[in-house]
Amino acid sequence: MARSRWFRGSVPVTALAALGLALAAGCGDNGDADAGDGGIDAPAGDLLAQLAALPGAIVSEWAPPTNFPVEPGYRYFDLRFTLPVDHDRPAAGSFQIRAALMHKDVAAPLVVYTGGYDLGWARFLTEPAQLVEGNQLSLEYRFYASSRPAGPIPWGQLRVGQAAADEHDILELIRRIYTGKRIATGGSKGGENALLRHHLYPGDYDGVVAYVAPVITAFPDTRYDGILDRIGVPACRDRLRALGRRMLERRVAMQSAALLDATYAAAGVAHAVETGIVELEFSFWMTRGEADCGQLPDPATASDAALYEFLDETSAPAAYGDADLAEYGTQYIYQDHVELGYPTWMHAHLDDLLVYSYEDWSVYLPPGEAHPYDPAAPIALAAWLGSAAEHVMLINGEWDPWAAGTPSVGSGRDAFSYTVPRGSHWSSGIYSLTPADQTAAIAQLRGWAGLDGRRLPRPVAAPRAPMATGGPDDPRLAPRTP
Repeated sequence: MARSRWFRGSVPVTALAALGLALAAGCGDNGDADAGDGGIDAPAGDLLAQLAALPGAIVSEWAPPTNFPVEPGYRYFDLRFTLPVDHDRPAAGSFQIRAALMHKDVAAPLVVYTGGYDLGWARFLTEPAQLVEGNQLSLEYRFYASSRPAGPIPWGQLRVGQAAADEHDILELIRRIYTGKRIATGGSKGGENALLRHHLYPGDYDGVVAYVAPVITAFPDTRYDGILDRIGVPACRDRLRALGRRMLERRVAMQSAALLDATYAAAGVAHAVETGIVELEFSFWMTRGEADCGQLPDPATASDAALYEFLDETSAPAAYGDADLAEYGTQYIYQDHVELGYPTWMHAHLDDLLVYSYEDWSVYLPPGEAHPYDPAAPIALAAWLGSAAEHVMLINGEWDPWAAGTPSVGSGRDAFSYTVPRGSHWSSGIYSLTPADQTAAIAQLRGWAGLDGRRLPRPVAAPRAPMATGGPDDPRLAPRTP
């Protein structure tokens, strides 16, 4: 799925996050939002004490490192919430979901962000949180990274309905403290997640902003047939396809380079490298786009090192390495196979050079685990968006290949769909809309947040990272602990 370390617009991945509930009181001074040491003591009655009093919550206040760009007026908290593994059988065991809170005022709007993978935007405000001057709660998705039970993942409970129930239960707790309007947001898979939450629990949110969020209703979804012929610049498209062929012709060199980045016991380096090459063109238009067409190597003259550098930057084989698969990759591929669906993929220009079937994902799925496909949830979501959804905003990119799965929203309702001209998966946001659309979108969002008629205190600016990623990497934040 054009993962290139980002899957359907995932979060930046570094090392494999440590697992287990023992981390509930884990590390402190880093960007990974583990509750524990390095916190700040608080007087009785302070917000820290109020959060700690929530049933099943573990919390600490995060102290930013020196020279970190702190948002003025905000405090930072790390949390873990204890939840049932199976909401239909609460006595069958529990696990903890990791969260991060940026607090401004209990009466201000609360923006809830879920990227659909590991914990993102833990220390930085998302675009909606900036635009409503609000608090922000960021949540990790069940069974990704360290938000999983001890022992093997219970794959039968990795379903969108269970994940929606997780977030509903967390919101029920947090609204005991926060009294302002509530906005859900996310990018790509996280955007679809926010829409699903609003559909399944319509009273939880006052509005939803979903960025570049495909709703795929089949496996494969034939709306994606020919999508790469319909977007982008023809000369750039031709060179990308020539690069893919050249990389396959130089596959031994590509594999040797990939082995320096990751281990591949699960899939094998040859399979992982070929998957990355097949996804190269899709990944380029997803994460880079027209502005980077001038940076494509010349397929005829580029060295093996230059070819691999471009592959690694655009569609990294390490996304199919052991560490990334264990942290989030296998979970996501499994979700595709059981509920979320997958597009048709264009690779005819490479077929005579392929060794593996791109459509065979068996080496990336959990061994021995059944994965019957049931698209009921996305089909119901798409139907609801087209006929009954209220307080919904979709932000799309014209040249985002995922846009073939963009759902329709019903006309005449409080639901809106905006498209960034020539926007990619990563360059599409409210900040990059046309001036007229941007003005309208901001007014709608601030209206949902209870800020009608109030002037935005600062000019609209691009967020620190694309909304379809998990936020910026900052060298002042310690890397994740392996």
